[in-house]
Amino acid sequence: MAAMAAELVSVVGKRCIIVLDAYFAVGPVFLILRQILDDSGNHLLHIVTRAKSNVVGYQDPPPKTGRPGRPRKYGLKLNLMDLFETMAESFEQTTIEIYGQYEEVSFLCLDLIWKPIKEKIRFVLVRDGSECFILMCSDLTLSAQDIIRAYSYRFKIEVSFKVLKHLIGVFFYRFWTSAWPRIGKQNVSDLSAAGDPRSRRLIRQTTNAIEAFVNFGCIATGILQIVSLNFHETIWKKYLGWLRTVTSTIPSEEVVKSVIQEEYYHNFRFFSNSAIYRIIMSKSRKRTVDAMLLAA
Repeated sequence: MAAMAAELVSVVGKRCIIVLDAYFAVGPVFLILRQILDDSGNHLLHIVTRAKSNVVGYQDPPPKTGRPGRPRKYGLKLNLMDLFETMAESFEQTTIEIYGQYEEVSFLCLDLIWKPIKEKIRFVLVRDGSECFILMCSDLTLSAQDIIRAYSYRFKIEVSFKVLKHLIGVFFYRFWTSAWPRIGKQNVSDLSAAGDPRSRRLIRQTTNAIEAFVNFGCIATGILQIVSLNFHETIWKKYLGWLRTVTSTIPSEEVVKSVIQEEYYHNFRFFSNSAIYRIIMSKSRKRTVDAMLLAA
């Protein structure tokens, strides 16, 4: 993920911020992203992520005393989760607009040295009601409010993944080839084992099929969203389901898909000139007269 983001930013050439979950709150990810620089030596890619519950930071090392021995690299060690109690009086109150609604949260912003990269990271301790969590950001110039707001966008990402996975089914592909080397307990498949041209061709075709399937699913999701935004009144009129609470005038992707499926089912014969009709009919079973009589 980090390598892919770094490659993308290198092509775009503009300053970007990538928002990730706590799984990526590890040193190697930060180190990979810090290697992307512009012509002036400034970092092009920064990361905002949720820290793990056992994260610790270090204050600046004390000044050199002139005594023999190696100077200290780190200062006082801080267990950040403990600061919600020990430094509760230092938290600031702020109101942040998230998804068009204003929410009041309290936060504490600290720039501390993080051992995995041996450099400073901006930690933002956030208390939202009864929930307490810590955010990390590699950009020391980004304000705490912007860091909180940026991480809140992850909710939209999770909803998009839910639609892609459960509604469209873009990750339910069934493309495989026996030419693909076995991974076993490794994390990366060694494609160098596929030396003959036929195996490489089969692997390439399988990979292209998987990517095409996922991309078509993303396109289908975008079409549902466009239909929802432009024809929301028509969708609601034709929707035959029941919702306990309607929270928006814009129907969800699930509602739009339900209406389209119902309309297509009842008007299937009217689409006889479309490509999808010909594909469906070519895949359907051909029933003979004798088979129909036997069934009767």
